[in-house]
Amino acid sequence: MDIDFVIAWVDGADPAWRAEFSRYRAADGAAAGELTDASVSRYRDWDNLHYWFRAVERFAPWVRRIHFITWGHLPAWLDAAHPKLHVVRHEEILDAAYRPTFNINPLELSLHRIPGLAERFVFFNDDMFLGRPVGPERFFRCGLPCDAARLSVIAPSSIAHILLNDVALINRRHRKQVLRQFGKWFNLRYSLADMFKSLTLLPWSAFAGFKDPHMPQPFLKATFERLWAEEGETLGGTLPHRFRSLLDFNQYLMRYEQLVTGCFAPVSYRDARLDTLGEQSIEHICRFIAGRRYAMFCLNDSEAIADFDALRARLCSAFQQILPEKSSYEL
Repeated sequence: MDIDFVIAWVDGADPAWRAEFSRYRAADGAAAGELTDASVSRYRDWDNLHYWFRAVERFAPWVRRIHFITWGHLPAWLDAAHPKLHVVRHEEILDAAYRPTFNINPLELSLHRIPGLAERFVFFNDDMFLGRPVGPERFFRCGLPCDAARLSVIAPSSIAHILLNDVALINRRHRKQVLRQFGKWFNLRYSLADMFKSLTLLPWSAFAGFKDPHMPQPFLKATFERLWAEEGETLGGTLPHRFRSLLDFNQYLMRYEQLVTGCFAPVSYRDARLDTLGEQSIEHICRFIAGRRYAMFCLNDSEAIADFDALRARLCSAFQQILPEKSSYEL
């Protein structure tokens, strides 16, 4: 199988980007209000992107191509001419009417428009990393994306409203028929706790929600194409939102579509870790990175960080322990 990786990145320190961001943020003003999320932590750079490329080259050398989505700027060290790298500027996947955007959701919904994208691909946020060698079968098995299906309720969060939009559309499109895919929803690869939680939500006639691992996500391009063909008017409502909106849909809609249609192969997420960066967690995070404990992990940023520069230096030192050599993607 040809499998591509896709990663979206922004340089929040770029003066040109910041000027454009400020201009459009001011223009949105009170009209956007609580509907937008333009917090500093959403855009700041931890200066560890080169370790992402080193990890991919070392731990997943089988990847066919990397599609690097950018507003237009590039890291100074990145070799844009690398034969396995495709730099994807926003204009390649978003029409002029929807640019510039400072909202990841229109980009996520448009991933299938990336020129030359393989039918099977894995989407990364720039805070998701590989931590040890993984094979293609970790992401795709028998041609299907590997995932874990677990029913859940939508917990309060900054994106809860968007997840609710996703789930509402899934319920409009599909009847809840979990038992027809029993082996995929109740699978020995899952924990007993996860299966029990799914069991408790079975009596509900509709999907209340799904557990989201928030990890590198495998997709079929055909899933995006089908949903756009069938729900294009609904999805198109997200594209004009330059900042995150309560009315958005996001990539989880595509994931949920794969789950409820049985278009996935069950997998365990015991080899993955989600953590939030902070003064209390940084040493634990650095230990599991240096120990290569997890195949993949996601490190969420936080507004509560007091000394950002110190934490950034500590985190980079942990990456440097396991990935000291430059990758071929670095000049």
